[in-house]
Formats: sequence, structure tokens, C-alpha cells
Amino acid sequence: MIRILSTFVILWAGAAQAEVQIKTPTSPGGIAAWVVEEPSIPFTALEIMFSGGAALDPRDKRGAAYLMTGLLEEGSGDMDAQAFAAAQEALAASFGFDVYDDTVTISVRFLTENRAESLALLKTVLTQPRFDPEAIERVRTQVLSILAI
Repeated sequence: MIRILSTFVILWAGAAQAEVQIKTPTSPGGIAAWVVEEPSIPFTALEIMFSGGAALDPRDKRGAAYLMTGLLEEGSGDMDAQAFAAAQEALAASFGFDVYDDTVTISVRFLTENRAESLALLKTVLTQPRFDPEAIERVRTQVLSILAI
């Protein structure tokens, strides 16, 4: 009993001293961010949210936002889907794209030591999506089957 209690006290004391510092910078363009840094953790996690989402899809184009985000994982620049997946794996990086009614989110995780390369890959995904015809048809079929549920 005393051993359990002493372990609890040590853990509680450590937790009480761990204070999270949240920085709130704003870019010159007005984009606000929350930044939490912990140098002992060897990875970086980003969560990017954009206003918009499925609610903005035209009535006759339901699923357009889902189609767009699904295609972002299908390659960019000179990389097809397989090369893109291999590039992520080589960097120990993962990118996730989600659509909600009022937002589109991008979740990014990578080893901090691979920050420059991972952010360059993310930039390529966002600025040079491929939208190959066969990928469009495959993802379109997936989105339609999801919407039919």
C-alpha cells in the first residue's frame, strides 16, 4: 500500500510541475495558430483546419469535397499514389485529409528530424495534386458508395 501511494505521489508531483505553454502566433495574413512545443518528443504533429466542408458542395455535386480530399492521397507532382506512399513511409510521415460539414482538415505527423522534407512533401500535395483520370474514377466510385449508405 505504501509503495503504491509513494508511486502516486511521485507521478502526481511530476504532473503538477508539467505546465503546457501554448503560443498563439498570427501570420501577417491573419492566420491564427496554437503552438505547443515539447523538445523531448521526437515528432511533429500538425492539425490544419479550413472553413468550408461538405455543406458547401453544390446540390448536384454532393461529395465533391470528399472526392477532392480523397484524391490528395493519390499522388502529387511527379509521384503517383505508390510513389507518394513510399515517400511518406521513407520520412516516417503520415498525412490525413478529412471533410466535415463546416471544415476540411489536414492531419500531419512526421519525425521532427524529417521536418523540412515532410513539409516539402505536404506543399507538393497541396499545390501540385495529380488528379489522374483512373484515380478520379476509383475515388469517385468509393465516395458514391459511401454516400449511398
